[in-house]
Order: sequence, then structure tokens, then C-alpha cells
Amino acid sequence: MTMLTEKFDAYGDVLPDVARDEREAARTASVVLSRIGQYAFWLLVIVIVSARVIYYPASPASEFPSARAGVHAAIR
Repeated sequence: MTMLTEKFDAYGDVLPDVARDEREAARTASVVLSRIGQYAFWLLVIVIVSARVIYYPASPASEFPSARAGVHAAIR
């Protein structure tokens, strides 16, 4: 069952489809821009996480020669 989408003016005449087509085009553009934004966001997340994995060590303990040096750096 579909809903009636025709619009009528004050005298009961059917309004032209031009306004409806413009709304649908705007909605389509909005959906496309939303998708592009979502893909850009997740691409940025992947790039940041990948850079973190590649350029920084997995454990902070590997940055210090001994446990005492790590504790000293944490306290500072």
C-alpha cells in the first residue's frame, strides 16, 4: 500500500511535479554527501590507526632501557 504523494493547491488542483522533483534531487544529493562524509571519516580513522601501528612501538615499555627509567618518566 503506497501513500498518496500528490499535493493540491487551495482550489483543489494538483500542483505540478516540479517542486517534488527538486526535493527529491536535494534529498539524493544529501544522501550522496552523507555517504561521502562517512567514507571520508572511516578512511581517516584507518589512516590514523595504521600510522599509529606502523610508526609507534606496540608497548611503551620498549621505549625505556629499564623498568626504573619507565617509572621515572611516568612520575615526571
